Amino acid sequence: MKHVWRVLFALAVLWIAALVQRGVPLAVDEVEFFRATKWIGEGRVPFRDFWEHHTPLQWLVFAPVARLFADGPDVASIVTMRWAQVLAWIAIFALLLRFARRAYVNAWPALVLLLVSSTFVRKAVEYRVDVPGNLGFIAAIALVAAGGSVARWIGFGALMSAAVLANMRLAPLVVVTALLALFRKEERWRFNARALWMLAGVAAMAGSFIAYLMLTGAWTPFLEAIFDYNVTSARLLEVDTFFDALLAPFWTLDAGGIAFWLAALAGLVLALRERGPLQFMALLALASIATVAIMEVQYDYHFQTTWLLLMPFAALAIVRWPRVFALVAAVALAIFVVQLLPSFGAEMQYQDDVMTMVDRVTQPEERVFDGSGFALRREPSYRYWFLTTGVRMMAQRDLLEPYDIAADPPAAVIADYRLRVYLEAFPRTARYATTHYLPLYRNLWVPGMTALVGPQPTRAGWIAPRAGRYDVHASAALATHPWFTQPLAYAATVGRLAPQYAVPLRRLPPLAADALQWSVDGIAQPRGTRTLTLRKGSRVELIATPGRAAGVLLVSHGTDTLALAPAEPFVF
Repeated sequence: MKHVWRVLFALAVLWIAALVQRGVPLAVDEVEFFRATKWIGEGRVPFRDFWEHHTPLQWLVFAPVARLFADGPDVASIVTMRWAQVLAWIAIFALLLRFARRAYVNAWPALVLLLVSSTFVRKAVEYRVDVPGNLGFIAAIALVAAGGSVARWIGFGALMSAAVLANMRLAPLVVVTALLALFRKEERWRFNARALWMLAGVAAMAGSFIAYLMLTGAWTPFLEAIFDYNVTSARLLEVDTFFDALLAPFWTLDAGGIAFWLAALAGLVLALRERGPLQFMALLALASIATVAIMEVQYDYHFQTTWLLLMPFAALAIVRWPRVFALVAAVALAIFVVQLLPSFGAEMQYQDDVMTMVDRVTQPEERVFDGSGFALRREPSYRYWFLTTGVRMMAQRDLLEPYDIAADPPAAVIADYRLRVYLEAFPRTARYATTHYLPLYRNLWVPGMTALVGPQPTRAGWIAPRAGRYDVHASAALATHPWFTQPLAYAATVGRLAPQYAVPLRRLPPLAADALQWSVDGIAQPRGTRTLTLRKGSRVELIATPGRAAGVLLVSHGTDTLALAPAEPFVF
């Protein structure tokens, strides 16, 4: 069976490499974490120079990589960070395999089963704060699993603190782990005075971080973001997602994940009966589930630590039925590949198109209104530059300032899911965005003006959001286009219908030349004008007498097509 597991391991690693490079699209959290990493690499200080509400150790550690190897505007920059993070994964799995071997357990088959689980792998390949957090946590456990010297306990405290500084969601689990460690001595449950030395490690790591914040002037904004914002946001969130997230492998019919969890639960029962490092790890696995349950919201990747802690216990069950689990692993990997192959890379390609285009159509000094930070080389136009649910809900309650798009219009808008939800909450902002910008891509809106006119004489007016030359396009064929009737719904259109809404501007049947009368800053333009030259802030007015319903567009000069979109059923 060793050869079978080795082949499955090799195939799983090759498949994961393909997913890292192209198969798993960028998650919004990855974009956020990359932007924070990149900014630190440029010399900015977190919290002081840009808003965040996560602890920053991941960004500080990976900042040199981002500075040296991830300077492009496209998905390749974030993929680079995924590959850099692979080193952390190798360290995590090496520590777990070594821990299991010391407990006389062969965990390699369990690792293979983990690597064919679509639920685990899809999030594991992403550039996330969870990974360095888990590395610190697992390394701390490995350091004292079989007892420890004073130096090891100091290291334990430092590593546990580092885990929290990478991923603050680990804080409750770290506290539980520390308490269990205090009452475990030489594999027996009794008070361990030597474990108190962990406080020295905690003080050293936490003190160094606080000193960094104080010396850089980031202490006050750190407290405001990490405590004030997160506490208020948590209070506003009232959702129940625990079982949806915990049972994700079952809802998604993830054969590898289901098998892993069933094997792990069986092994967990066995381990709890015996004293030793496996019993300690079993209690931590249960604690990791309990501490996620107390959070205000749960996602499947919040259980990443649990998956890792369960690996030795899955191995205990797999060793009893190796052929059955090897067959399950092979089938799970085959299903995983078949599920993604038909549209492999399509979603990431569309993200790449949008990210590349926003960089092309804007200038380095200009700003972009963006729900997650996809415009990698442009400054965000809103202080709260990734629109979490907490930002939206707090802005609705005037607990933080909402975005005033009309005060200083951005050079482009990237309408991902977060931004669309935000616009739905702020109709005035949405109206401005959908009348002063046009969808070059379904999810990339560039400056341009729109109006639905007729059949009666119609007046419309705008304040130009950006200087430039704008071509006039007006046609009755546009009157039913969803950008004019339901623009936010259009931005969420997916599947085969989406590319059918593309607008080939030069092929539109035009209105009569004298149907539109334009004026710019109060100066009437000749009838039949096809191009207007505007400055930012120009007052543009239109009197339309089309005789029938029609759509009118002012489009950046030279644009041929609007509303480009892929046919795949994914949400940007």
